[in-house]
Amino acid sequence: MTYMKKTFLNTLEFLGKSQAYFRDVLLMHGFLLFVVIPLLSSSTKFILARGNIPYLSYDNLWDIVTNHPFVFLLLVITLFFILLTVYFEFTFLLLSVYFIEKKEAVSLPQLLRMTLIQIKKIRPSVVLFFLFYFLLVLPIGGLNFNSDLLSRVKIPAFILDFIFTNRTLIISIFLLLYVALLYLGIRFIFALPEMILRDRPFRTALKESWEVTQRRFFAILGRFLFIGGSVLAIASAGTLLTLSGQRLVEKFWPEQSLYSAVFAMTLLQFFYLVNIVLSTVGIFFIIVDFMEDEDFLPEIPSWFYKEAIKPPRFSQVKNVFLLMTTLFFGIGVSLYNMNYLTDTPKKAPVTISHRGVSDKNGVQNSLDALQKTHERYHPDYVEMDVQMTKDKKFVVVHDFDLKALTGKKGSPEKMTAADVLARNANDNQQQAKIARFDAYLALASSLHQKLLVEIKTQQKDTKPLVQEFLKHYGANLTKEGHLVQSLSFSVVEEIKEAAPQITAGYILPFNVIGPPKTQADFLTMEYSTINRNFISSAENDGKTVFVWTPNNSEDISRMIFYGVDGIVTDSLKTLDKAIRTQHNMTYSDKLVNFVIGIG
Repeated sequence: MTYMKKTFLNTLEFLGKSQAYFRDVLLMHGFLLFVVIPLLSSSTKFILARGNIPYLSYDNLWDIVTNHPFVFLLLVITLFFILLTVYFEFTFLLLSVYFIEKKEAVSLPQLLRMTLIQIKKIRPSVVLFFLFYFLLVLPIGGLNFNSDLLSRVKIPAFILDFIFTNRTLIISIFLLLYVALLYLGIRFIFALPEMILRDRPFRTALKESWEVTQRRFFAILGRFLFIGGSVLAIASAGTLLTLSGQRLVEKFWPEQSLYSAVFAMTLLQFFYLVNIVLSTVGIFFIIVDFMEDEDFLPEIPSWFYKEAIKPPRFSQVKNVFLLMTTLFFGIGVSLYNMNYLTDTPKKAPVTISHRGVSDKNGVQNSLDALQKTHERYHPDYVEMDVQMTKDKKFVVVHDFDLKALTGKKGSPEKMTAADVLARNANDNQQQAKIARFDAYLALASSLHQKLLVEIKTQQKDTKPLVQEFLKHYGANLTKEGHLVQSLSFSVVEEIKEAAPQITAGYILPFNVIGPPKTQADFLTMEYSTINRNFISSAENDGKTVFVWTPNNSEDISRMIFYGVDGIVTDSLKTLDKAIRTQHNMTYSDKLVNFVIGIG
């Protein structure tokens, strides 16, 4: 009972001090969002452009290392700068919460100077541990270090789908790893604060953190869960009440719904702001508060710049300036919200069936599924996958290893077409033969069904594959209006050089620095990592944007609202319904999209 009471009081204390955290958290977020991130994005693009490197992804890193060492060095320096900036942010916020806990008033210049003092003390061992530290702390959900620089590190939805779709062993390993990281994260959680606040050497800080958390592991975990749950509950309750109120206005007073929606969106932005502040400083509060309880929080350090807080000057002028700034900011927010809420999708996205299947109506990439999907849904395109076999034939199959689909190992690129085609594919509790690409094309032509052909390969030298593909199918693709896409950048570029009349697209598995510099006509992006900025940048480059694979109505509606040009999905029924109702989207629906988009 004492433990629960103590935890509850800690939570009330944390929430009660929330106003004190706003200045420093918002200043740091603003600095990162409007200065650091644009600077890093521009510098990265500049570095790649100087090396004549059109894109940055997992498949060209080794090429950059071996053939562009100077570019690689600059990218490493950029990465180090990112790490140093995150360390600066961490130190700044830790010191801010520390001085609030000590009830010591500090000015912003003081706080910045003290942070820079700590940055100067940084050592290589601390840098390495810093990387490890965030890997450990990030699993503490709800109260992780909510850095704008780290927020872009996001696991794409397709990887999570892969982990959690009927794979007991993978799920078990993933959960065990998560629990292990959670445990280590709490055991070492005081190491970095010990180095910063107490000037402890690296090894000493690790040892002391391990010792002090040995008997209080569950107490610390409980504080995280309780405070994290409180922050989540406040944000969720505020959001749900606001959305519910808007729905009531739309139902009973529809003529006032736009004005109420603008007000509701402003409220949602406020709740989001509060959530940012509380979730960002929550971890620091728990650390500092626990160190205070355990009597190892240091007194004001010797390097503290003790300066008298100067009495305010020109207070009336400052108040007028603050009032005017608030007024203009409020007008700007209201105009933005009004524009967001009155904006309607100007186009319907093309509908694309993922691997020729919809709602599990057949075996992926099979002839039978193609026919069923066409006859039932008539999609604009059917997306399917082709690979070139060892004897230079093309088969319709997605995986580079056939075990999951056929129950027996085998790489299509290392097998003859006869060996691949002899396999039976099992999918969605159905069975079918793997198809030749020629047969798939012939059926599509007879059905007058356009295709989105994804060329898959693990080969580094893709010219032979592209030459063979275009020699056999280039004329047909042009005549029938089929599209081509690939995860291989070189495949796309070589197709556009050899056959510019073919519409080709490059698939991005995630969004790192925005659209790549490419001859591709369109870009295909994993939907969970896309945003409106990416779409606007792509449109400015003359590219259309497809997304894959949103399957529920909420995700699909959001993609339509973002203005994507095409949607690859496993549920054409859901996509068709969303398109039919897109012009009936209520203000509440747009507010939901806003909440999901910023979450």
